[in-house]
Amino acid sequence: MAFEEKDTLTVNLIWEGEPFLFQVDSFPMPALEKFEILGSSSSVSTAADTRGPGVEVTTRTFRYILQPIDFGTGIINPLNLTAKNRVTGESHDLKTGRLMVEIAKPIPRPKAESGKTTVISIVLVAAFVAAGAAAAVVLFRKRRRKPEPQEDRSYLDSLADIKKETVADRKLFYSRVYRLLLSYLEKERGLDVSGKTGEEVIEIVGGLEDDSEKAGMVRWLNEAQKVKYQPNTPSPGDVENSYNALCVFFENKAKKK
Repeated sequence: MAFEEKDTLTVNLIWEGEPFLFQVDSFPMPALEKFEILGSSSSVSTAADTRGPGVEVTTRTFRYILQPIDFGTGIINPLNLTAKNRVTGESHDLKTGRLMVEIAKPIPRPKAESGKTTVISIVLVAAFVAAGAAAAVVLFRKRRRKPEPQEDRSYLDSLADIKKETVADRKLFYSRVYRLLLSYLEKERGLDVSGKTGEEVIEIVGGLEDDSEKAGMVRWLNEAQKVKYQPNTPSPGDVENSYNALCVFFENKAKKK
């Protein structure tokens, strides 16, 4: 690959069964040589298996955005992770293969001629001024528009932002998830939960017609309330499990639209 490029390392963990069947205790990070990680993310998806009706296959995906920091042979060392079966309690130690990537030398940048420097600077300044004016017009128009209803996709984005911004404070993760759930209940289900206590919110949620949605909401709201008052900090595995479960929930809601 070119030294100036970025690429994505994707690791898929696939099993037969529902998303909650296996628990991965921590987010695995690969050891790299001549690469650095610019960002990482994980997601969970389910699909029907072609082998027969009622068979579900779950895919847990880990993604890493990599950028070269040197040329030559870049190495992605084996990635180790442990998946625990929640039903049997059995743990499975998994490992990826070792990858080697040839990274080309950086392409030298041509030196700009002195006579063209002033012209280029003027063009850039003009471009920035034009871009600034266009941005101001867009912002002005956006402010004049009425806010559009929040879609399920935006809940997934908000959830991803919450996880990214609360890495160092796992209690804060549950606090912000609780507020996100209240926002969902108000905007998507039309429930008056603003300013209510946790017990009152649970009672209101009990009126939902969808039993699976009701059960999930009650579980996540209780979980967030419990974390709020307990002295111990939740484990990274607890956060990861809650995050994945909510991702599946909002993804399924988006598919039904």
